[in-house]
Amino acid sequence: MRVSTQQFYSTGLSGMLNQQSTLNNLSQQLSTGNALSNPADNPVANAQVLNLSAKLSNLGAYQQANQSSQQDLQLSSSVLQSVNSLVSQVQQLAVQMNNATVSAQDRQNAAAAMTGNLQQLVQLANTQNANGQYVFAGSQSSTQPFQLQANGNVQYMGDGAQKSLMIGPGLNMPVSEAGSAVFMNVPAGNGSFTVSAAAGNSGSSGTATMGPGSVLDPGAASQQLVVQQSQYQITFAASGTAYSITSGTGAVGSASWNASSGTVVSGASYTPGQSIGIPATGGGTNFLSVPVEGTPAAGDSFTIAAARPQSIFQTFSDLQQALTTGSGSGPGANTQRAQAISNVLANLNQAQTQVLSTQASIGARLQQAQSVSSLNSSLTLQFQTQQGNLADISYPQVITQYQQSLTALQASQKAFAQVQGLSLFNYI
Repeated sequence: MRVSTQQFYSTGLSGMLNQQSTLNNLSQQLSTGNALSNPADNPVANAQVLNLSAKLSNLGAYQQANQSSQQDLQLSSSVLQSVNSLVSQVQQLAVQMNNATVSAQDRQNAAAAMTGNLQQLVQLANTQNANGQYVFAGSQSSTQPFQLQANGNVQYMGDGAQKSLMIGPGLNMPVSEAGSAVFMNVPAGNGSFTVSAAAGNSGSSGTATMGPGSVLDPGAASQQLVVQQSQYQITFAASGTAYSITSGTGAVGSASWNASSGTVVSGASYTPGQSIGIPATGGGTNFLSVPVEGTPAAGDSFTIAAARPQSIFQTFSDLQQALTTGSGSGPGANTQRAQAISNVLANLNQAQTQVLSTQASIGARLQQAQSVSSLNSSLTLQFQTQQGNLADISYPQVITQYQQSLTALQASQKAFAQVQGLSLFNYI
């Protein structure tokens, strides 16, 4: 076999280039710590690493949204805690003012305090997060949800939706509250029905007021008050101890009032301090009960009607109006004021229940978000470990290979230099 000088050169150069390529690859791995610097060396591992990178990217986005959701939920809960404290303060003020011995000046001072309380409530309801978004505007987070009008009414400018964020795979969590549900649509009275005194009671000498009452038969109450929309008028007779109950539809005392069901109780005897039971239309057992305090005067009447939604702002305004309307100190004026304040206290109880219920819902979502965040962190660590096992180099192994390749390259270079210096003339 014939061996040419060109073949020696070609073989030597090829070997050195291969060693140099290996050395460059190992050097890059040492500098980057990545064993897949050349995807062609391990296509399967490279594909797995890319898949894990996509999963890690998604988890990172979920975690960012999760952190944002937790901040919004914590802010909403904190604001509602302040609202609850404010409602409690107003309750205490109402209880203090619900006393016939309170002076007109005290009532005036309390009414002025209610102006500030109403403004504070509007301010809390218009709370913004760190990004300037209103937390109680529903999905209209860039619009100020509550506007206090010149007449003292509060108008809601948001919507009834909730803003949601994807905090995990397939988990879309509401992170905002609709202000209409929290502040505007609160059931009045005891949540099922309301009690109101006739305007004519203020001119009488009676001292009777009615409390919020209770439902004895929820099914009958729903049928009578909601389905049939019946209202009940309790009227005390001339003796002041006998009463009758009339059932009908429409607003009692207005042109729309229609006593279509007639009298359901007639000539019943009343003992001061007792509760009055209201039977369903057509007779039967009582499905409602209302407590009465004081002694009614002849002709005094009260109305029982289905509870309607009322805003917390309106309840605050009702207390302010009760404190400023009627400067008289006679029995009728005091009794009418006491009835109005009693109704306010019932509405405040419903408002507090609404706020606490919303807080509980937010707390449950916050707890869920924290659990999902912990799970996302665990998955992130797991995927990073898998990715590291596939892509990270073993430094002792690569350094050893690098030294071996460097030694082999140096040997190839030395052998090539020796072959390059060979000549037949040296042996002639």
